[in-house]
Amino acid sequence: MLNENEVIENLKLSFPDYIGDDAAVIPQQGEMNYVISKDVLTEDIHFRPSYVDPASLAQKALHVNLSDIAAMGAKPQFVLLGISIPNLHEKYASDFLSHFSKACLDASVVLIGGDTTKSPDKFFMSVTAIGTVKKKYIKYRSTAKPGDLICTIGNLGDAHLGLLAFEKSLSNFEKYKNSYLRPSAKINEGQWLGEQSAITSMMDISDGLYIDLKRLCLASTVQSNIVLENLTPTEEFKAACGSIGVDFREVMLTGGEDYGLLFTVKPESYAMLADKFNQKFGYEIRQVGKLLNGTGISFTEKGNEINLKLKAFSHFGEL
Repeated sequence: MLNENEVIENLKLSFPDYIGDDAAVIPQQGEMNYVISKDVLTEDIHFRPSYVDPASLAQKALHVNLSDIAAMGAKPQFVLLGISIPNLHEKYASDFLSHFSKACLDASVVLIGGDTTKSPDKFFMSVTAIGTVKKKYIKYRSTAKPGDLICTIGNLGDAHLGLLAFEKSLSNFEKYKNSYLRPSAKINEGQWLGEQSAITSMMDISDGLYIDLKRLCLASTVQSNIVLENLTPTEEFKAACGSIGVDFREVMLTGGEDYGLLFTVKPESYAMLADKFNQKFGYEIRQVGKLLNGTGISFTEKGNEINLKLKAFSHFGEL
């Protein structure tokens, strides 16, 4: 069975100028370009209606796409929605559509069309997001350099803890369940970071830091070293991981669906950039490692190399 990376790499052979980033860049005359992205959400692969209510699904379906636009340094402006509805879920789908419209209005994006059809079994939706950005501010995955610092914004692993709590039918964990149910794309942060010349590459964190950093390194032909003590989880997060019986570092590295941003920064510019970001957005950039010559990902802790065996994120064990 083909996995996502194999599908993408095969298609890139025919369309190398458009496939490989969070969104495709559509060149235009003048200083602005369009960026376009599409994501699919399928029942029992990406969500379960038993614990994902229509309002939460609407938020998620929209913001996973807006996150791709933000990762390019762009401003999202339009979306299209395709939806396939089984008879069993007609009321659920009607509520979803109402909440999706509201989510678009709240995010200041315009729903401009789409398609609807029946489904024989599962609830399915496809969202296309369109944004605009000045050409000089577009950020790619393929432009990082050895020596750049690896940085993230957003919580690492919170959404995966929420998914685990739902799947294990655990009470409490409301903070983490909400992170899974209702992600919020880093739209303003993405545009601001796109305008900073110190940012050498950027993408969103949808499948977990470990696998997404692998993709950035492959695109930029560099190696990454993650400094494990820089992950700095909160005591609350560590306790929550312990109560479920999972390793907090593994959750932070491999847990997906947080929709933060992963980016690389020129080392001489990091301190000033981090200070400006904190002043503007009221929280800190996390600097987790450094890019090197070579390939792959290595881990160190207190200067010593650590051999970690990590399994890439999947929603419900389908990978």
